[in-house]
Amino acid sequence: MILRILTVEIAPGRGAEFHAFIREKGLPRIQRHPGLVSAHIGRRTAGGDEHAVVVTVWRDWESLQDALGPDPSQPYLVTPDYEMVASTQVEHFEAVELPPLGGPAAPSDEAGHRPPVVVTF
Repeated sequence: MILRILTVEIAPGRGAEFHAFIREKGLPRIQRHPGLVSAHIGRRTAGGDEHAVVVTVWRDWESLQDALGPDPSQPYLVTPDYEMVASTQVEHFEAVELPPLGGPAAPSDEAGHRPPVVVTF
């Protein structure tokens, strides 16, 4: 799976408009793609600044390209030339398989120690 993280600095005073746009136009456009596993939006305010993050999880790189075009490193719909956005950044990560939440823990040894979780890339 591929995680796509779009970080947005929202133009001053445009936060409500930005979030309405994402809810009403942005998400519906990508939600119809079968390769989309999930989508999450978060926001943060610091003084007068407002930031948003859009995290989408895709089945694979091909699904992401089918939905967003051959160069998904570019923002989709919200670009810096869009007046409600001051800046954007797009990053992609390969998902790391983890055990399910609440799943069985690794067995411990006689002293009660569990082996460390090792993640390799």
